[in-house]
Amino acid sequence: MIKVLQTNFHPYQEGQSGGHTSYVRSVVESKLSNEFTFAIAAPEKSAVWQYGQKLNLPTFACDFPGNIREIPQIIRAVRRFEEIYREWKPDLIHLNGSRDQSIAVWWKHFYGHRNVPLVRAHLAVRCIPDNIYHRWCYNKMVEGHIYISHSAKNISQAGSFLKPPNSRVIAVGVDLEHWQPQPKDPAYLEKYGLKPDDFVFGSHAGMGWHKRTDLFLQGAALALKQGCRPFKILLRGKSYEMEHSARLAAELGLSANMVYVQYEPDPRCYLSLIDVGFLLSEAIEAISFAARELMSMGKPLISTNYAGLVENVDDGLNGRIVECGNAEDVAESIAWFLKLDPAKLDQLRKNARAKAEAVFGIDRQADGIAGVYRKAIALNKKGF
Repeated sequence: MIKVLQTNFHPYQEGQSGGHTSYVRSVVESKLSNEFTFAIAAPEKSAVWQYGQKLNLPTFACDFPGNIREIPQIIRAVRRFEEIYREWKPDLIHLNGSRDQSIAVWWKHFYGHRNVPLVRAHLAVRCIPDNIYHRWCYNKMVEGHIYISHSAKNISQAGSFLKPPNSRVIAVGVDLEHWQPQPKDPAYLEKYGLKPDDFVFGSHAGMGWHKRTDLFLQGAALALKQGCRPFKILLRGKSYEMEHSARLAAELGLSANMVYVQYEPDPRCYLSLIDVGFLLSEAIEAISFAARELMSMGKPLISTNYAGLVENVDDGLNGRIVECGNAEDVAESIAWFLKLDPAKLDQLRKNARAKAEAVFGIDRQADGIAGVYRKAIALNKKGF
């Protein structure tokens, strides 16, 4: 079988996983494994490295420095990449970030491995300057580019920014058998001090600055001032993020509304407690695994209109779309959901699951990636 090395540059951070880990998992655990053999190269103890170890894949510790002031570390990383190549001999390398791409490109150049095709997945919205270095790196050294949403690709390649050739949009998929609707888990209701009839808005996407959980709190406070019925807000994050959020919640008078989750081995247990999900990103986010997992579980979503997030939600059918940074829009959407009768809310839940079944399936992503792999190998043989 064709040997594919998956790379990821994100280093170890306590409690850190995120979309990059979900993406690697979605590739490695899909039906692609029937045609391709996978290995992983990532910083030691990072979430992706730990995942490879857990799955008993060939897993190699490799740092991917990218700062211009890290020249000695970059040289060591390129040499380490050569050691990994000599040990495992991949037929293709699937890069999942800019830093791992840089190391692989310099390795390919200095060690003369022009016969090893590179495929790059663009998992975040970032515009690439159109200059001599980036044209060489993205256009000449990488045989295939994967964008995970049409909107993300359009933003990244807008105007005078670089437009890499051999680019294809392949939206991320989720395991629809794993992420299924389920009733609120009684044990987790008790664990987090919730009642079965509490209406819970929740986020599964973490609390990074661009996720704008603070904006949801601002909208929630506004909705309550306007007379909405009571509700709870569930957030998942790291301890320092929770502390920051708790301070903001206290300022807004929302302390009694808050429920925080730091880590659970099976996210579905606490996600079952959510009635309506939300994701209010205004930067970086290309499409969001978390959003698609929530909708697969039958959770309608309040989403901003940033990049590929609009490809998840159909406004009024399986959720609401709000303007980036607009707390009034968030408040209006919260009130809209709270006013729905049970039958209408149940229909939105069914619509969310139906959208997932129609669009979010993992096999569609696997088929697309297999096509990119085959094309990259063919292009490489022709001399690209």
